[in-house]
Amino acid sequence: MSSTNRLLLLVILALALTGCAMTPQSDFSHDGLELREVQGLDEVWVRPGIDFSTYRNLIVEPVEVAFDPSWNPQRTASRLRLSEKEREDIRSDAAAFFDRTLRQELAQSQRFNLVDIPGLNTLTFTPRIIDLIINAPNDRNSATLVRTYVSEFGRVTLVGELIDTESGAVVARIADREVARAIPPLEFTHRFTNEREGERIVQQWARALIEEIDDLGSH
Repeated sequence: MSSTNRLLLLVILALALTGCAMTPQSDFSHDGLELREVQGLDEVWVRPGIDFSTYRNLIVEPVEVAFDPSWNPQRTASRLRLSEKEREDIRSDAAAFFDRTLRQELAQSQRFNLVDIPGLNTLTFTPRIIDLIINAPNDRNSATLVRTYVSEFGRVTLVGELIDTESGAVVARIADREVARAIPPLEFTHRFTNEREGERIVQQWARALIEEIDDLGSH
């Protein structure tokens, strides 16, 4: 093969490889779920062919909570880091709060009957809170209210799966990252304002799931 032909072959091969590299990623997950656009949620994957309108019952698993690994909390009005016990207390409080708020919002919807036992026409929702950052966490054992000045409450990400209880198959997977609403500088935050903002975020997630779920199977 002449040098000219060899060079032409290399150019053609390079163009072919470039075309492959520019090909969009698959809209399907490793387990066959299809990527969908859903208002109010960053990422939703759905198993094609599922008719969500047939599901009337919902089991909600306890919410698991994981902090952002870069979170370096300090005691309010102090430069001392929180102890491991204090961090676990905050994690436990946050899990109970998110779980309670999510269940209350889903129960009010009348779209699902919240149940505890698997059965026909039942979905299991397994929610996880990850990358949680709480600005100005307060000591649950403190007898006084310490006001701390911040410009942002924190951030949190929800990930979860909807599972068909009869087959055990994952029929949808969701993920959404929320940064708590910014507030003007020099406003105070404490446990109760943190909870109000967290409540707003969880309610937003629950409503998006309820309002959009019946349309997920229409594609």
